[in-house]
Formats: sequence, structure tokens, C-alpha cells
Amino acid sequence: MNRVNASVDRTSTAVVGLALIALGGGAVAWERGRFPGRERIDAAFVDTTVDAGWWPWALGAAAIVLVLIGLRWLFAHLPRRSVGIVALSHTANSESLASDVDGKLGVDLSTAAKSAAKSLAAHDGVVSASGRSVSDRGERVVEITATLDPAVTSLDTISAAAAQTRDDILTSLEGTPAAVRILLQCGKSRKQSARVS
Repeated sequence: MNRVNASVDRTSTAVVGLALIALGGGAVAWERGRFPGRERIDAAFVDTTVDAGWWPWALGAAAIVLVLIGLRWLFAHLPRRSVGIVALSHTANSESLASDVDGKLGVDLSTAAKSAAKSLAAHDGVVSASGRSVSDRGERVVEITATLDPAVTSLDTISAAAAQTRDDILTSLEGTPAAVRILLQCGKSRKQSARVS
């Protein structure tokens, strides 16, 4: 959730909370006869308003508006952790090109992550690997998750392959503000995955 959504949530929650507290306190005071000016309030307009022909239409329109506001609120809070395309920072080469060409250079971190995962999956001892780009606490991260063969007894070759993959990503993304995270997980052996009947 971004800062704008968070601040709007906090403000609206505080306003609605205070309004509900005031409404509840007013209802209790009204019920106990301690609401100031209760005798002078004429609530007959409520009955005439509810019986009016336009009331159902106004109520329906208000309901539609509230539903749209609720949907907007829900869509604003959908988790969006994928980073996608990131602009490359300026380097000596890009600055020399900038005088001749207008535009910006960018790199698709999701594609880079998938390509690196495919390369890591080709190593012995790695059953499969997947890659994605995420935003973790405001930092762009290329994340590779590799599933290891449960028969592997030594992690030396796999850790070397993971380190080489990390170095390849950092080299290919030089000038891009992104970190690399490689997660290794053990795959299930046939004994673990077999069902007991």
C-alpha cells in the first residue's frame, strides 16, 4: 500500500470513528431524555420523506455511489508487488547518447528474473527455478526461487551456481537500482510425496 492510500485510510478511519462515537453518544442521550433540545426537534419530516416517491430512487443512487467508492477502495488496496520496467540510471555512455537521441532506457526486471531462473534451472541438482521482480519495502528485488533435487548431498556446486547466477544478474543490470535474492528450497522425495493408503 502506498503512502497516499495509507494516509487516506487513517484519516477516513479517524473521521468515521469519531462520527460513530458521536452518533452513539447522541443516541444514548436521546434514549435517556438528556439530549439537549429534544423537545424542540420535530421528526415528522422523516415519515414524509420515507413515504415520498423520490426516496427509493435517492436511496438506490446513494447505494450505487457507496458501492463504487467501496470498489475503488478495494482496487486501491490490491497488492502490487511486481516492479516491471525500471529506468536505467545515467552512465557516461548513456549521457553521450542523450545528446543524439531523445528518450529513456529501461530494463524489464521480470524478464531478467525469468531468464536468470531458466539459466539456474539448467544446473545439476536444481529441479526447477522461477523468477520474478518484486518491491520489498520500497526496494526493487529480482527474486529467484530454485527447487533442489532431494538426492543432492552437497550444496557446494549449487551454491556456486547460485552465486554465479547472482553475479550474472548484477552484471547485466549494472546501472539499475535493484537487489538480487536467490531462495533455495528442497524438493520432495518420492518417499515424502507418496501417499499412504
